[in-house]
Amino acid sequence: MMTPEDGFEARLRTAFEKADANITPDAHFTRHVESRLGKPLNSRTMVLGGAGASGSAIAASQLERLADGLQFHNPLLTQFFDLVGTQSVVAIVFTLVAGTFIYVLPGRRI
Repeated sequence: MMTPEDGFEARLRTAFEKADANITPDAHFTRHVESRLGKPLNSRTMVLGGAGASGSAIAASQLERLADGLQFHNPLLTQFFDLVGTQSVVAIVFTLVAGTFIYVLPGRRI
């Protein structure tokens, strides 16, 4: 029994086979991509990372006002926020976000 997806799969396979037949390898493009793989962080990555970190800082500064009005039904969460304080929780959240940027950006070098 043939389903609508079977016809789609056949058309998709035919389209990919046709596209693969038209591809010609380009040594210059390959060398260009390979040369960029080992480069250190470029200015674009640094600007995007700085913008992301700045946006995170602005968002984290707003978290304190949000966290001040929270009322928890769970006594453990209430005790945690009373013990640690909202400023510390905001600092922890911001540190996690900044740490994520530090971990992810160096791995993205293209």
